[in-house]
Amino acid sequence: FPRHPSDRGQGESPHQDRVPRAFIQAVFSRRRSMHVSLSALIAVTAAVALPWRTLAFTSSVAPLLRTHQASTSPLSRALCGSSAMGGACQSMIRTATPSRKRSVVVLQMADDTFATCKVTANKEAAEGLRLITVDVGSLSSDYKVPGQYVKMRKDDAMEKPGFFAIASAPAASPKAFDFLIKRTDGSAWLCDTAEGGEVEVSTVQGPGYRYAEKFGADIEEVIVLATGSGIAPLKAAIESKGLKGKKVRLYYGCKTPSSCAFTAEIPSWEKDCGATVVQCFSQVTSDLPKGARKGYVQAAVMEDGIASPSKTGVLFCGVNDMVKQAKEALEEAGVKSETENMLQNFPRLNS
Repeated sequence: FPRHPSDRGQGESPHQDRVPRAFIQAVFSRRRSMHVSLSALIAVTAAVALPWRTLAFTSSVAPLLRTHQASTSPLSRALCGSSAMGGACQSMIRTATPSRKRSVVVLQMADDTFATCKVTANKEAAEGLRLITVDVGSLSSDYKVPGQYVKMRKDDAMEKPGFFAIASAPAASPKAFDFLIKRTDGSAWLCDTAEGGEVEVSTVQGPGYRYAEKFGADIEEVIVLATGSGIAPLKAAIESKGLKGKKVRLYYGCKTPSSCAFTAEIPSWEKDCGATVVQCFSQVTSDLPKGARKGYVQAAVMEDGIASPSKTGVLFCGVNDMVKQAKEALEEAGVKSETENMLQNFPRLNS
């Protein structure tokens, strides 16, 4: 382990420690379970003591390692440092060649494991949106909480996989996930993957909407705010029926009616799932659908008011401006902060 600075000889660099202090901080600062952090620490500590090639092909260590971040990973930088010695270390990592067709180098967490899966359906859900169903096989068993998501990529040559929220409720289909995908430069490859095509899907990730844990009997009303493709994980939450017994108001915002997905499901959400749905259109130029409003969801919810702020929970998913403005308005109205009663499926609000 790293020595205390007072134990170093004059002129010695922290990079001369056998395991740099920065590495220890990098391992334990990550929000991972303790057993993963300890496994990471043991693996890299072993790396310092063992020849690189021995480490690279040790079967018990190999599943923790990956190649494409060898020179940029914080753990790799911390392990090797930035000195000339560090450069040699990085070189050894990049050039290690296994006897089998794979090279292994820096720590990989379990959530970066991918499986090849088949697209079983791909159809238009609304203007600019595709509803894609993927047969994920045994990966479906890890989907427990609405709001969880997966990473998807075309193949292992894709450096940055996309994050996609699951639109179907847990257990809605034994081995398939639905995804609502907005066409962008980063998702065009997925939107264009035809039925029968293959994609690579990670294990299920994220805490999801932990309302079963956060929203106790004291929470009587749940405000649900969605814009655009952000309706996907909230559809899963509503259709899971885990909010039944509470008053649920869904404010669903789109630019125009033609860009609004799942409109055919709205009557079922109201009748079978107990939600009151308010559609909001920001750019509508013709007559509004019955019951819909012109404007933004954050304005509509404040127009309707919050009867009992201390007894209200909120679920978000959508563009950052909506989330930020709605959060500020709801907090001002007396709804408790995001760590208690306001939940978002991606971790940035669920600390």
